[in-house]
Amino acid sequence: MNAPAPVCTTCVKANLEHLAGDALHGRKCGSEDEHAAASYLVSQLKRSGIRGAFERGGYLQPVQLLRRRFAVPPTVELSSGGRTVKLAEGDDMVVSDMPATLEAPLTRLAAGGPLADVPGKVVIYDFAPGAAPPAAVLRAGAAAVIVRAGGVALRRWDELLQRAPGGTEVVAGPPHEAPTGGATIVLKPEVFASLADIGDGAAKLTAAQGEPEARTTYNVIGVIHGRERDADRHAILLSAHYDHLGVRNGVIFHGADDDASGTAAVLEFARILGSGPRPRRTVYFGLFGCEEEGELGSEYFQSHPPEPTSDFAANLEFEMIAVDDPKNPGALMLTGWERSNLGPALKAHGALIEPDPYPQQRFFQRSDNYQLALSGVVAQAVTAWPLTPTYHSPTDDLAHVDLAFMDRVIASFVPPIQWLVNSDFQPQWNPGGRP
Repeated sequence: MNAPAPVCTTCVKANLEHLAGDALHGRKCGSEDEHAAASYLVSQLKRSGIRGAFERGGYLQPVQLLRRRFAVPPTVELSSGGRTVKLAEGDDMVVSDMPATLEAPLTRLAAGGPLADVPGKVVIYDFAPGAAPPAAVLRAGAAAVIVRAGGVALRRWDELLQRAPGGTEVVAGPPHEAPTGGATIVLKPEVFASLADIGDGAAKLTAAQGEPEARTTYNVIGVIHGRERDADRHAILLSAHYDHLGVRNGVIFHGADDDASGTAAVLEFARILGSGPRPRRTVYFGLFGCEEEGELGSEYFQSHPPEPTSDFAANLEFEMIAVDDPKNPGALMLTGWERSNLGPALKAHGALIEPDPYPQQRFFQRSDNYQLALSGVVAQAVTAWPLTPTYHSPTDDLAHVDLAFMDRVIASFVPPIQWLVNSDFQPQWNPGGRP
């Protein structure tokens, strides 16, 4: 195998600056700005000599979406002991999976309390760490669960308000598990505290549904077909998502780290592999849309791949690699490290990669790789600092990324990726590791 090609630092910087610059306005899911980003990615793959993966060399995979919307902001009315409290979405609460109307008995449940009495009721749940999660209350048959917002929800309050109340449907996507059937109502802490004297009573929820909003996102998929006879049956997918949060209250959420950085890395791997000899295995370069609204692009790709997912040997998703983690300095981490033999093999060939130091955060399930993992592919995400203070913030911009760190970790992955796409190594799930 030839010596690894050097990383083009000016290429990485140019791609990062274009994607996270003001002109693309944060690349919001399904927006014209996201579409413009997709066109740019196609042009970059073409420049690197990477063919489109679809029929007649097409690069774009359109994904049709239907986003549910409320006709008017939902309200909740709670009555107990002669007192009535009215709550409105936005100032007081954020709701999801809320029916058009619901009238049901109201009760309060302490953390660790019995779930036998919750079926059919709206439950004010005094959740505490270590107790059954709110979803367990819904699975027990509650019509709705009311909980206090934690720190993450408070930081992302405006983002949660903009999410579709019942999620966004991927048209012709894979079948989903049956929903829990109940509404989740998240209250600001001071609002939740004001309900301390509310016990058994009655609840009324009103949330008229409006017409769904139709949108389109695009997956951008390129391919190098390998030189071996069975190259397509051992394909490697290198991927990232290129969308972000768009503009909110006149402020651009640039998404430089999340995930223009991962996208720039995949484009650099495409440039390097496209300029060298054809690898033994087939290599796909997947740049997914609408990850920020629930891995929607990769969800569709998983059920509509250019070749059967059973032929993919591995997927590496590059997600947020531009800010060094003080808990794991100088290196990246692989989510779900213990689940497969892939991480140790990459590290043995020079990748600056370590186990995930945040297993309690379940990052393995929180990026596009998870969609492929559900279909059996050894699919894991490569990331730097998933808990960076700039996460989903206007400060996730070009001024807050570390280009030198980015170049160094991308360069460390070139030899192991070149080894992977030219080897007989078989990525495998460890016992019990497949989701």
